[in-house]
Amino acid sequence: MLAHPAYRARTVYGGQALIPALLLLSLCGVAWVALYNLGQVAAARARLTHAADAAVYSAALEQTRTLNLLAYINRAQIAHQVAMAHLVTLATWAKFSDTEAQRRAMGNPPTYLIGSLFGTKAQRSYSAGRPSGGAAHEAARAYQAHDDLVYGTLLHAAQQAVATLPRQREAMIQAILRANYPELQGQPQSLQWRVLSDGWPGYVRSRSGQALRPLAYAAVGRYDFLQPRNFTRTNNWIVQKACPQKRHELRRRGETRMDGDGNWSSFDSLSYHSLRWNKWIGCYYREYPMGWGLAGDRLGGDTVQRAPEDFSSQDFWRWVSANTSWNIFSGVSNPLADAYAWMESVSPRGRGLPDSHEVSSAGETAPLRFAIAVRQQAASLPVSGGASRIAWAGAYALRVFQPGDGLTVNAAAETYFVRPQPRGDGKNEKPTLFRPYWQAHRVAANAGEQFMAHGATR
Repeated sequence: MLAHPAYRARTVYGGQALIPALLLLSLCGVAWVALYNLGQVAAARARLTHAADAAVYSAALEQTRTLNLLAYINRAQIAHQVAMAHLVTLATWAKFSDTEAQRRAMGNPPTYLIGSLFGTKAQRSYSAGRPSGGAAHEAARAYQAHDDLVYGTLLHAAQQAVATLPRQREAMIQAILRANYPELQGQPQSLQWRVLSDGWPGYVRSRSGQALRPLAYAAVGRYDFLQPRNFTRTNNWIVQKACPQKRHELRRRGETRMDGDGNWSSFDSLSYHSLRWNKWIGCYYREYPMGWGLAGDRLGGDTVQRAPEDFSSQDFWRWVSANTSWNIFSGVSNPLADAYAWMESVSPRGRGLPDSHEVSSAGETAPLRFAIAVRQQAASLPVSGGASRIAWAGAYALRVFQPGDGLTVNAAAETYFVRPQPRGDGKNEKPTLFRPYWQAHRVAANAGEQFMAHGATR
């Protein structure tokens, strides 16, 4: 049976419409895949950018922690120097108290004589000396313990912090990237990073221990206990007609100092200087040591390290003339007490001022910059032809990236110095490793870093 003409026409026209519909459907599929890929690329780039920003900021924070650690170590080093200066001074005061008690017990000179010549205050002070029970040597051992901390702990920690910072940054970056891309663990080639710029080399310089000397002296200058302990009391009576302008004297001398190697030393002495006269040399001072103590080495002065314990068998002035160059006519020191102190000195062992770290001249004018590039290989990207399951097979496969391509982003951060509050004098403060005012922030990559980001990955 022949079909109705109208039915045949509808069939022909229906078959002709199927082809455009299929073409349109194909175009819609291509557009859908392209839109899908565009969204996936945008999402992948945003994810990679966030991961790179977090990684570089974490690296900058690691730099910040290192610089602040160095600042705290430097300040701790100064604090230890103050403590060591106190310890050597305590050692000499303990030794001074021991010897003062001995001389008072011997009555050389007697307590009443000091009181009658120089007053009750001087007499009470002379009577206050007590045996310290080995406190001087305890202070010397404590000094050595501080020295061990200075070198064995603080200096070692500072040197390790400077040397290991690049490795610490690298470990931080790796940890951040692993945390952001757990699915890529075990695929080291899928996610790579490299350094675009690194201001760390040369940013911090090592300085010899002598650089701490003025800072240590400035710190100990805040303590009255460590200041020079010098005064002279003079009796009012005329003693000798041959030299009516001179009087009996009570000389207290003491000082805490640092030697050329950076070791602290201290000395304290107290002597009664009795004005005498004879026809051979005229008026002179006969010294009677009342107390002494020495820790370390006293700098300068003419010190005889061996002196008689008493002068019952020889004249004081003859021994001085034959063995020393002391000025016993108008001197201002206690040379005999110093000589006794040398014979009984306490020797705290130390290695002097330690090395320290400070910002280099370049670091004083620019923040510490660090920038990286992070690249994700195309094979691991969630796009068609990559890690996505959406792909067309065959010669007509739709690919967003060619084999070997990938997605690359860059990120940068800075570690900078800023005071939490402005200075009271209104001045700007240069970056320094003696104040823990270091912070970090992200910054935009510069043109050079953006250009380098397209090179070979690390």
